[in-house]
Amino acid sequence: MKALSSSWRRPYGPGHCVPRNRRRAMTLMETIVAASLGVILTAALIAFAFFMARLNKSSFSQVKFAHYTKQCIEDIARVIRYSKRITVSSTGTRVECTNEFDITSAIYYSDDDSDPNTLSNNRIYYKENINDPNTRAKVIGRFISPFPGRPIFAYLDRTSAVEINFRVGDPSGRTSAVYQRETGPGPQGMDVRTAFGPRNSYLE
Repeated sequence: MKALSSSWRRPYGPGHCVPRNRRRAMTLMETIVAASLGVILTAALIAFAFFMARLNKSSFSQVKFAHYTKQCIEDIARVIRYSKRITVSSTGTRVECTNEFDITSAIYYSDDDSDPNTLSNNRIYYKENINDPNTRAKVIGRFISPFPGRPIFAYLDRTSAVEINFRVGDPSGRTSAVYQRETGPGPQGMDVRTAFGPRNSYLE
């Protein structure tokens, strides 16, 4: 009986012998398949990472706008409530408040570059004493957008509540809106529709 040549291995079953070169071809095919699956899996992971990054940016934007909104409302409420006289401009973008010490402060909206599409430059400022040239205005509201056709500040008389209307964040709540670079995907933002009245109007 002749011995099997070195190119043949022991049979896997009765009467079956697998050449070594065939075994090498199967191993190469498996490597190609494994590499292809690795590329597909890597691409999927990268796409998922980009998606999560966009989602995190969107979530962070909403948290940021909620913080800005809370801060702005608290500052406006504090000034108006401790005033004895209030004057709202005809444009509805400025309110002047005189306190019990006859110091007049101002809260006003400004689009610093006159371009509503650059959201980061649309702000609400507070100036503690408008008659003191050394008093500088500080930013109390960021990413501000007025509601179309509605003033930011409105009132009926000096003792009435001051109505306040504006949006913080993406200027549109529509899902089809063109989103600003600062907001991330989705209509991020907070709507402010509230009113505050002076507590000390009786002083006059």
